Amino acid sequence: MPDRLFLLSKTQQEKTLYLTFDDGPVPGIIERLLDLLDKYQIKVTFFIIGSRAEKNPDLLHEIHKRAHTIANHSYSHPAFDKISHTKKIIEIDKTNLIIKQVTGKPCTLFRAPQGRWDKRLILTLLLKKITAVHWSRDSQDFLKEPANKIAERLLKQPVKSGDIILFHDDNILCIDALDILIPQWLEQGYCFSALEHKYE
Repeated sequence: MPDRLFLLSKTQQEKTLYLTFDDGPVPGIIERLLDLLDKYQIKVTFFIIGSRAEKNPDLLHEIHKRAHTIANHSYSHPAFDKISHTKKIIEIDKTNLIIKQVTGKPCTLFRAPQGRWDKRLILTLLLKKITAVHWSRDSQDFLKEPANKIAERLLKQPVKSGDIILFHDDNILCIDALDILIPQWLEQGYCFSALEHKYE
């Protein structure tokens, strides 16, 4: 499938990795994560939950101010395989409105909660000029294992150029794991980039 329709990983000539974070912004965590990313001068993509952003608009503004990409991860993170198509679109539209109020631009990137996609949803996103973004590597930090174990797993099965790597910024594990991983990936010659919104 073309990248414009469904993005699983990106093809790159350079050694580029795409770090993505789901389920924020969460106070007390996002600030520390942003500082870590500043420390390594890295830009990433945050797939935010609309209801959390609505409660913490200052955090969303801070993400935008630091020039990271803000993308859509639904309004309330429901199980997309258990709700109607209409409700899915309401979840997406509601969150896109919240994002636009901060960035001033339409959001063209969406990741379904738990990566639960269906053909009708992807087709509707295409008609809305929104790219469905999945991932090619999963940190599995949702298992709440120690940070060194998360890092070890991603180092034992090496990443490759163009990988879209999934983390969750609703707990500090991603911060501790990335403080181990980022220096190693940089040493291996990788650079980091945020996914970009496509405007016509």
